[in-house]
Amino acid sequence: MKYFRKIYDVFTFLIILIGVISLIKGEYYLAVVWIIFTPLVMLLPRNLYKINSIKLNYKLEIVDFYEMCVLILLITSAGLTLGLKHINIDFDSFSHFLNLLIYTLLFGITYYLIRSGNNSAGNLEVALISLAVVWVFGVFLWEKFQYLNDQIFGTRMFFDEFQAIELDSFLDQIFGSIGVIIGSVLIYFKIEHFIKIWKR
Repeated sequence: MKYFRKIYDVFTFLIILIGVISLIKGEYYLAVVWIIFTPLVMLLPRNLYKINSIKLNYKLEIVDFYEMCVLILLITSAGLTLGLKHINIDFDSFSHFLNLLIYTLLFGITYYLIRSGNNSAGNLEVALISLAVVWVFGVFLWEKFQYLNDQIFGTRMFFDEFQAIELDSFLDQIFGSIGVIIGSVLIYFKIEHFIKIWKR
């Protein structure tokens, strides 16, 4: 995984570079996302692992898992920003499916780890809370967020060149919901398996 960490660092640099280009082009909202917000998210797993209670109880592989997920999210998001949304393929729907599946897994595992410090949460509880939280914020409210961003900041998030906007929004929500459901099912059946791999 040593090479993966180097690749991850290169992507962190590239994201900041995309942010600088966005800043030069006058796309200030995207510049803030790529220069400040995204690098903070990318560096979060390594910094959280420095907390003694996490470091003492879990192997470094848990950081690798989080960073792998963050990298996939980053590639799909950057792909849309760099032009995949303007190609006549429905990459947007696929990215909603994949991203929401990953967000559900990350939320569920994080929730499980937080609860395990007190009273361990049951698989069903973790799966249902993950499904509810990620669906509300990642599927339902995200579409509203995209629309408001376009109105306030002049972005083109709530937009598809090749589909009517109503169809695009409907497909995004359908594929996002499928991703959340599959992620919740994986949490229910596999979370203890993952935790055992990472546990010291």
